[in-house]
Amino acid sequence: MGMSTGGDGGGHGAPKADINTTPLVDVMLVLLIIFMITAPLMADKVKVDLPTATAEQEAKDAASQGPRVTLTIVREKSSSVPKYYWGEQLVTAETLEARMKAEATGSNNKVRMKIRASKYCKYEDVSSILKLAKNTGIANVSFVSSPDRGK
Repeated sequence: MGMSTGGDGGGHGAPKADINTTPLVDVMLVLLIIFMITAPLMADKVKVDLPTATAEQEAKDAASQGPRVTLTIVREKSSSVPKYYWGEQLVTAETLEARMKAEATGSNNKVRMKIRASKYCKYEDVSSILKLAKNTGIANVSFVSSPDRGK
């Protein structure tokens, strides 16, 4: 980033009036790279017409649907076996299927089950619950997560 003072040997000591374009080119290249990286992320590949709903409509829909059940899967960092909580009650893996089947038949398969899993749960833990829900007739299953609060 030097500046030419026009000393070409002819005795003219006036500085050149040219613009140094090197910083401009550097900034433009950085912006080009940023746009090249972010442009594919902004374009959705599959167009989907998502439904919209108001809060009143969501409350009305929630009231018309079946009962809600929360199933919590807890696995400690050092544990090899997960614990299951039906609501707030600890249940064994053997009685879990009976509870799910009773809940599904009692509500004509309109039960809505929410699954909460600790961060140390394995994929197999959640997968086995999803298979069990399908086999017992619970079709409406959702997952509960907590927002990332930063570290």
